[in-house]
Amino acid sequence: GGAVALGTIAHDLIMTPMDVCKQRMQLSAGGSPGVYACACTILQQEGARAFWLSYPTTLLMNLPYALLMGSANERLRQLFAPDGDPSMGAYFAAGGGGGGPA
Repeated sequence: GGAVALGTIAHDLIMTPMDVCKQRMQLSAGGSPGVYACACTILQQEGARAFWLSYPTTLLMNLPYALLMGSANERLRQLFAPDGDPSMGAYFAAGGGGGGPA
């Protein structure tokens, strides 16, 4: 659980600013010249805080999903390969089984 949580926190720390740029580019009427230009504009007009303003909300959405999926995946992998050497089929079955409930 801890590794999944840390991975999700690190992932969202990087992806949240990228999502901000993506959404701003999608909403711009005239189109944006690119991600870099969009990020520079946001930084100049709103400051660095604008990139991570939605970070707490993103974590509240992603952490429960990731913890459920990661825990179920790990438990199913142990169930399918109790000797600790899972086959490719066990990986796919555990991944599908872990992602299903989540």
